Amino acid sequence: MSENSEVEVTDAELLAAIAGGDQGSFEALYDRYAPLVHAVCLRILRRHADAEAVLSDVFWQVWNQADRYNPNRGSPRTYLMTLSRSRAIDRWRTISAQATRERAAREDVLDDDRGGSNDEPDRRAILGEERQLVRAALGSLSGSQRKALELAYFGGRTHREIAGDLKLPLGTVKTTIRQGLLKLRRALGKCEPSGSER
Repeated sequence: MSENSEVEVTDAELLAAIAGGDQGSFEALYDRYAPLVHAVCLRILRRHADAEAVLSDVFWQVWNQADRYNPNRGSPRTYLMTLSRSRAIDRWRTISAQATRERAAREDVLDDDRGGSNDEPDRRAILGEERQLVRAALGSLSGSQRKALELAYFGGRTHREIAGDLKLPLGTVKTTIRQGLLKLRRALGKCEPSGSER
């Protein structure tokens, strides 16, 4: 096949050929879109290893399920970008949940260590009380405020990325985050000793 004829093969034709098990078409589609898929995944996940893992997942799914592509629902490029974004967000959620569990486990170990000391009998009670106050403050947030803050501070996402994830205008996201932080500050500020600096 000449270079000109390769250029003439459309994405839809490649997907149709992949559905029929054509490895050459799969390689052509991979060469055409792997850099873009990787960039989308890296923007969401921030780590090359995670982006590469999702890149592999996306093209594994393309190879195994190319027959499920429906041209009426969008172009092959849109299909690949949607698939990439969905898989990357799934992986990000898994990583975030795992990090949260590990952090909680570490805090529990530290709490046990601190609370087990005979020379600090009240330490465990104080830590438990502080934890309840933080939980209550987080519980006072609206669902959108909590989600936006989680994405910003635990997910490392920019305001623009959060706006895309939540399908909200950028200004709304900025306002939601600002109002959530103010609400947390007010809720937690009530618990500070009166002489503490703010």
